[in-house]
Amino acid sequence: MTVLGRGIGVLVSLAAFAAVILLAALTLRRSDLRPRTDDAYLQADVVHMAPDVSGRIIELDVRDNQAVHRGDVLFRIDPVPYRLRVEQAQATVRGLAAKLGVTADQVAAQTSSADTAHRGIASAQAQLRLATSTLARLEPLLPHGYVTAQQVDQARTAKRTAEIALQQAQLQAQSAREAISSTQPVAEELQAAKATLAMAERDLRLTEARSPCDGRITALDIAAGEFAITGKPLFTIIDTEEWYAIGNFRETDLAGIRPGQQAYVYVLQAPQTPVRGIVDSLGGGVAPDEGATFLGLPHVPRSLNWVRIAQRFPVRILLHDPPPALMRIGASAAIVIAR
Repeated sequence: MTVLGRGIGVLVSLAAFAAVILLAALTLRRSDLRPRTDDAYLQADVVHMAPDVSGRIIELDVRDNQAVHRGDVLFRIDPVPYRLRVEQAQATVRGLAAKLGVTADQVAAQTSSADTAHRGIASAQAQLRLATSTLARLEPLLPHGYVTAQQVDQARTAKRTAEIALQQAQLQAQSAREAISSTQPVAEELQAAKATLAMAERDLRLTEARSPCDGRITALDIAAGEFAITGKPLFTIIDTEEWYAIGNFRETDLAGIRPGQQAYVYVLQAPQTPVRGIVDSLGGGVAPDEGATFLGLPHVPRSLNWVRIAQRFPVRILLHDPPPALMRIGASAAIVIAR
């Protein structure tokens, strides 16, 4: 091989080496400018549909994997026991309302009697003042013979009678005031009965369960006739009103990612169809591989791993107008963050 040939070979090798370095640099720069990850999946919120009231399901209006809309009837629970409770509560309210009316009439009559007794005190006081004044005029005249002893005795008797009448009037007025009852206890009973009626009416309405969102039924394995228990989920609704992509990005990429940035999601089912979205949030933390406790003490491994691999943190991407046919919870995806 000639010197010229060897020189050309060296130049070609150097050029190839430089191209590799340049390509690696461009790749790293693009990775820094547009963080991406293939460790991603689709996610949506879910609603675990549990009844608010217990009872036998008499009608099931959905099937597994069916699409539903907000407000659609999902199932109905036997309403008869709850309707009877409403009727019972209504009867209690009517009875207490009538009792409150009777009590109000009694209170009015008792108040009128107390007013009458109070006016009797004023009359007795006037009689006592008159009898006292009469006795005071007659007693000085008795020594001079202008009045008889009988007249003075009659005046004294009249005064004592007026004093007794005043005491009786005061006692009657006090008894009349104490006899006045209150409508407050019955009114409070009526208020409690109305609250019970409202709860019974609410339970009756909730025997008909409706979808809280647009979504898709999943994990449905019951049929009409099942006994539903309050708070125990019967099936799940995938909320299809909003879809997300969750991507696990290296911690070294997080500095270049912020909420509101444009992002593109590529679902594995259709990798040539980008789905546009924006960064919704960045994960605040993940469970570490080390640092667990054992018997109340920190666990530190004996071996030391000299190769430190960057931790990955979840980043949530809110998708804009995603294709419904591609949206499935857990579907594999790739995410590219746009700068």
